[in-house]
Formats: sequence, structure tokens, C-alpha cells
Amino acid sequence: MKLTNKLFIIASLSLVFAGCGDFLEPNSKSEFVPKDATSLNELLLGEAYQRNDLGGFNTFLALLDDDVEAAPYQVPMEDFKEDKYLASFSWQPDMFSMMEKANAGHTNIYEKYYELILGANAVLDYLPKVTDTEEMINIVKAQALALRGFYYFNLVNIFGQPYNHNREALGVPLKLQSGIEESDDYLQRKTVEEVYAQILMDLHAAEEIYKLLPEEQQWKPKFRTSLPMVQLMLSRTYLYMENWAMAAEYAEQVMNNRNFRLLDLNNVSSTAAEYMYYPTYDSPETIWPYGSPEDMFAWTCQSTNSANPNNGNKKMHAYFQASEELKSTFDEFDLRLKRYIIKAPVENSEYMDMAYGKILVGTQYYLPKNAIGVFGRCLRLSEAYLNFAEAQANMGGDGIEKAAEALTALREKRYDPEDDFEVEITDQQELIEFIKKERRRELCFEGHRWFDLRRWGMPEITHVWHTSSTESHTYRLTEKDLMYTVPIPDEAMQENSKLVQNELPGKRTYEKK
Repeated sequence: MKLTNKLFIIASLSLVFAGCGDFLEPNSKSEFVPKDATSLNELLLGEAYQRNDLGGFNTFLALLDDDVEAAPYQVPMEDFKEDKYLASFSWQPDMFSMMEKANAGHTNIYEKYYELILGANAVLDYLPKVTDTEEMINIVKAQALALRGFYYFNLVNIFGQPYNHNREALGVPLKLQSGIEESDDYLQRKTVEEVYAQILMDLHAAEEIYKLLPEEQQWKPKFRTSLPMVQLMLSRTYLYMENWAMAAEYAEQVMNNRNFRLLDLNNVSSTAAEYMYYPTYDSPETIWPYGSPEDMFAWTCQSTNSANPNNGNKKMHAYFQASEELKSTFDEFDLRLKRYIIKAPVENSEYMDMAYGKILVGTQYYLPKNAIGVFGRCLRLSEAYLNFAEAQANMGGDGIEKAAEALTALREKRYDPEDDFEVEITDQQELIEFIKKERRRELCFEGHRWFDLRRWGMPEITHVWHTSSTESHTYRLTEKDLMYTVPIPDEAMQENSKLVQNELPGKRTYEKK
């Protein structure tokens, strides 16, 4: 079925529920209509949550920023197709067609996000038709709104220009119903500002509903959305909009939530077998885990279950590693350097600093131990501290001291108590620059860096790709480059004639070394 049919031309809710397992319109004896909100609550899991078994969302995004670099040349694996990785790593305007020709798998993240939005819309549309307790109805509605806001935030920051750079630029279409609207206006891209307005509307509505619930229903250690999840997303959204006061206010609410505390890295071993895997409930920082572990690192690492003679008898084959530039931002006393940047064996006793972080290392080297039931990403407490610090520093005045205090509180858990972790910077601009580096260190490989680079002025990035043991190609993403906004996938353009493509540069060439 074509993308427009799947995402936009839904004749009725029966078509939505027809793909939802037990929750079907009554066309046969085995089919039934959801009668209560409890049924819709389960439907959310199947159709609206970015579950840990649902991949195809991060994929190539990890290769766009400057926290990754190409690993030293290795003889490629048998099925290696260079363009699968080079398409995004070199910021090519035709990256989607290049990846398709290289059989890269599902890279249409535009479609993947809209499929989940459709699931959230279906639940919201159907909710007034069921009966249940007011509390259960509110639980379902809050989740659907929180998820939709979260997905639109990601979509607009992938396919639209940064809000603080050009809020009038084209964002993404806003589909807010599961059925057909009377006009096809919903097929057209709204401005970045309009999309942000909808994100705030959804998140604030979810917040209000969560606050109506008993406190014990506002957050539970599970994979459902929650009040602190919504508040952290509100903080992040306002931060990107440079509404510093609101960003700080919501960040502080998360910081003060008694359900969470900063993890002391002094209590986390740096031994490979004992790395802390953040997207689990074992971490006191985890607010909301989501997404597939494979999405987090499948493109930065290849693995085989046994030694392969065609691959130098290696069990792992990694084409990317943590960049030297990233590693250089950590000082020698920072515990995060050894605990956040994973070293894994590539050949015999050789270890590489991998371009993913904060995961347990299991028998397959890049897969978490006991990976069933764990997630690839999470929202966690330390982001709230960083959002608060950045917002306060930008407001100036006594915000300088508040920002320094928040940073000190975070760094106290990232350094040995005897090391110098306190932040005593009083110059506003110097502090802002320090916060940017601290954010890079703390949140590396968690999906923040590309978005942060976009909103911090879109600086030049250089990527080097090794074509042999003696030759390399250098690609440059120039300052404020058009490719800081990812093009709309070809498939989406073909299936929705109302879409307008982003302005694209010409084919990116390389400098030979």
C-alpha cells in the first residue's frame, strides 16, 4: 500500500484497527470493536509506541554529526556496499536513493514516524466512543498526546530547518486525525513554527491530563509515557525555541521529581562486562525508555556470530568509531570517558572506541547482555540539568550562578570526589560554551548531537572516508549547509504530490588524500 494510502487516506477507523491484532471492526465472528479505554491502552502499545522491537527510526542519523568518524580501513565484509553508509556520512542530497540502491533496508524514517502518529490519532479519535472510568480514559488520552508531540518534535527537527534559524521554513505535514479530512490541506507541509505550536499544544494537553491523575499514576518505572517525560520534552522544546524561562521552569520540575536521582559513576565499573545500560529501569536517571537497541548502533557496527575468514576472523566489523574530537573534550579525571565510550574487540586483543555508548557489552560484543526487553534510547534526568543550565546561562544575571550550580551537581556524579569537578565560571559567554561541551560529553550517542549542532549555528563538519589502507576521501558539510536539513525521502515525495522538497545542494564531492 502506498504511503499516502497508509498515512493519509484512511477511509474509516476500521482500516486502522484492521491491522491491530484483536482490535478490529466487526466484519467476522472473531472481530470486535474496543468497548473500553483499557483495550485502547493496549492498542497504543501495538500501534503508537516506539517499542524496542520496532526498528527503522534512528538508522543513518547517527552518521551525520561530528561524534563519529570512519574507523581505520578494514577489508570489507562480503556483503558490504559502501553507499549504504556513505550516503548519509557524506551528506549526499540523494541519500535515500543511494541507500535504496545499496539495499540498506528500511531508511524511510519519515514514513515510520507517521505510522505511529496514525496509531496515536486512531486512539484519540476512538476514545470518545468507549466507556470506562474517567481515570482510565485520561491515562490513555495523555499517552496518545504525549507520543504525538514527541514524534512531531523529531520529524520537524529532521526534515525542517532549525526553529531559531528560520521558523517560517517548511516543516512537516500535520495529520491530526486518523480518517479523511474534507480537504487535502493536511497533506501539505506546515511551517516549522506551526509544527512547534502543535507540539506544545499536545504536550501541554498531556501535562494537564497527567496532573489530574493520582500521583502514583503520573509516573511508573515502565515504558509508558508519564508526567516527567512530558515535562522534559516541554523543556527540550522550549530550549530549541530559545524560550529560556520556560525551558528552565520545566527542566527544574524534572530535576525536583523525587522519583529520579543522578547516577554516581563512581559506583559503575568501567570493566567492559559491567557497563551501565541506561535505557533500563536499573538506572535511577531513566525517565522514559523507547526504541530498538539495534537502531542505536546497527549502522555504526557490524557483527557476526562466529569468526569469518573473509573478515579477518573477526567477530565484529565496525566501519565507524568515536571521533577523536569528541574524546578530546573529556579531561583525564572525567569518569564518563571510560564509561560512556565503549571499547570493544575488533580483532584478537585489539580494541576500538565504538561510536555508541552506555550499553552493556555481551557475548556478541555490541549487543547488550540479556538484550530481550531492553530499549535503545531513553529520556533521562541529566538532560534536565543541562537544559536548565543552558537556559539559565542564556538568561544571564543570577542565572549564571544557577547554571554553574546545576552543572556542578551533575559533574559531582561524573568525577571522583577528590577531583576538581566544580564549575565556577562567571563570564556568560564562556559558561555557555562550557555548557555546550558538557552537553556533548554527557549526551553523546543518545541522538542529541545532530539536533544541537543545528540549533547552535550549523558549524562546518569534516568526515573522512577510507577507501583503502592508503587512500582517503574528505567530505565537508559547510557552515549553515543546506544538508543540515535532511531531504524528504523519495518514496514520500512520489506518493504525496502535495509535498514540496527541501532546497538541496548539488552532489557532494570529495577531496582526495
